[in-house]
Amino acid sequence: MSATKLFAPKVNGMTFFALSKRTASVPALAACLIVCASPRLGRAQNPLSDSSESPENFRIEITGAGWLVNTRGTIQSSGTPIDLVNDLGAQQNQPTFYGQLVYKPGRKHRIVFEGTPFRINGYNVVNRSVTYHGETFNVSETLQSSADMNYFFGGYQYDVVSGPMGHLGFSVGAAYLSATGTIQAAQTSTVASKSETVGLPLAGADFRIFPIPGHRIIEVEGGLRGMGAGSYGHYVEGTANGGICLKSITFLAGYRQVNALFQNSSNSSGVNVRLRGPIFSMMWRW
Repeated sequence: MSATKLFAPKVNGMTFFALSKRTASVPALAACLIVCASPRLGRAQNPLSDSSESPENFRIEITGAGWLVNTRGTIQSSGTPIDLVNDLGAQQNQPTFYGQLVYKPGRKHRIVFEGTPFRINGYNVVNRSVTYHGETFNVSETLQSSADMNYFFGGYQYDVVSGPMGHLGFSVGAAYLSATGTIQAAQTSTVASKSETVGLPLAGADFRIFPIPGHRIIEVEGGLRGMGAGSYGHYVEGTANGGICLKSITFLAGYRQVNALFQNSSNSSGVNVRLRGPIFSMMWRW
């Protein structure tokens, strides 16, 4: 039997093995080609090995959400604290819009804007006398009340971790809150109204996890942001979500809570509210 000759030329850095013409067979040649090329094919078939395929590699992210708000707490203006539920009958499970815009000028850098217009309405017959902003409302009066609070935040976030499995980042920024509380007696048309505007710095942390390695269909995310203002009060907000990602659109469901305390002891006025409830979101990434 004639000896088999084996050649190993290189083409573009890839080694091809072939047998001499007299003894070569098609199956043997095909097997050699598959064995030699398989490492390169394996790398080519893993799109997440390229950092450009990371789900965190986007420029713009927009979130629009419906938040079902349950309200607890008190308001006060030149009198004793007035309970939002027991005294004013604040409505619960009120749909509220929440929106967020994220712009990424770099892989680990984010510019974040978010906002919520809160609207709390109540209608109740009081069983005690209450005083609000110099007006006294007596027992058994029917009170119509409303509390409007607009919240806007703008800040910068740096992601200390960012990759195919998600991110972890820390943010700093400033928040603007404007609030107006109004109480009106249905029988006498007596009206009392008080407005406040607050600006304060906020800091926080934010994370997102894609728990299934190599896949981005499921994600879990959350964040916490807040700041204390000493004896004047504090503001804290937190959100946790889980959802399904379908290409550039993600559907999320979770829970959001805001605790806000602002008080002025010099004139016995302030607000202490807790807003919480389920939140349902739709997110777009480009």
